Amino acid sequence: MIRAVILLGGPSRKASYGTYESASPLFPISGVEIVGHLLNAIQKLSNLKDFVLMGYYDKKCFQHFQEKYQKLYGKNIRYIQEMNEMGTAGGLAQNLQELFEEVEDLLVVHSDICCDLQAQKLYDYHKNKSGNCTIMTVRVSKEDSTRFGCLIKDFQTDQLIHHAEKPEQYISNLVNCGVYFFNQSFKTTILNVKAKKESSVSEELQHQPYVKYIKRSSDLDKSYLSLENDVLKQAERDKIFLYEHKGFWQSIKSTIDLLNANRLLLQYYCQNPFLFNSSDYEIKTDGVLIHKSAKIHPSSIFGSNVVIGAGCEIGEGVRIKNSILLDGVEVKNFSFIQNSIICYNSIIGYWCRIEGDVQFLGPCVIVDNELFLRNIVCLQNCRVSESQEGGCLM
Repeated sequence: MIRAVILLGGPSRKASYGTYESASPLFPISGVEIVGHLLNAIQKLSNLKDFVLMGYYDKKCFQHFQEKYQKLYGKNIRYIQEMNEMGTAGGLAQNLQELFEEVEDLLVVHSDICCDLQAQKLYDYHKNKSGNCTIMTVRVSKEDSTRFGCLIKDFQTDQLIHHAEKPEQYISNLVNCGVYFFNQSFKTTILNVKAKKESSVSEELQHQPYVKYIKRSSDLDKSYLSLENDVLKQAERDKIFLYEHKGFWQSIKSTIDLLNANRLLLQYYCQNPFLFNSSDYEIKTDGVLIHKSAKIHPSSIFGSNVVIGAGCEIGEGVRIKNSILLDGVEVKNFSFIQNSIICYNSIIGYWCRIEGDVQFLGPCVIVDNELFLRNIVCLQNCRVSESQEGGCLM
């Protein structure tokens, strides 16, 4: 049996879509929550037992999500709340016995990714290799590779040779996707790394008490453990195998990443509409997704890569490209929107133009008539009464 663990992290201070009032993994792209797309792919595993959501968000944030997807898939979804930021492996190490109870393997997935995850293929590969750990990897451009954990493998056996987390110089264009399979034997590795860090921190604080003033707090927190920086570096390399994913993959760290992920998913669902798991939306050509309750003027034009949420009202002559409009957004006549995310219940006035590299308007924003907005982030409950280029409005 398999248990799927989704690592949710916690409230983000980095991502600009953190201005959204709910938890980042619940942000909807292509009509479904980011983490919902992952659950949809994982639930196809033939011997999946249940799901565990793990993070340091308040558990109330995910209560409705849990109820919704338990009913949809008939699988139990538990939430384990970390009391503080514990890193990508701290929560795993603290709850290992519970997580491995009644299962042989753990599927561990970071929530801030978007991909056409082939969970069954990955699991079959993991069992075939008989290793302790399998990491899903993907090829990226040379320029982008240093943003991620870079991996070097033995091309004959697929075994891990070297791992460098976000190196300063190019090492490899094979990067860590943030998707892992662990078997029961990997428990020992995680526990050994945890014990070693606890011992190291205690000894350092005892002999060099001043280090607490010059080191990061996470380096001196015994419960904080990084899967990438701590566990993988000390694990037995000959028992870690790398599965190379051939489909699309996108890391989601910022607003522009949300738009890129939305584009990839819309293209994927247009080609495979039977895989889309929301009957409330209608998939159009050219990567356009429209909720059935939206009111659209027949003269408006969408595409490519556009999502129109529930209850939206789109006026006459409106043009929207590469954008996400969440539920309840109203766009008045003859406005133009491009490369933008417009959150719940916002109102865009007549003859407005919103464009640039990326724009984010939080919930309940009102944009007055005939305004030009370019490359802006606008926080919730804000009224925009003059044109603006660049910056944050609040």
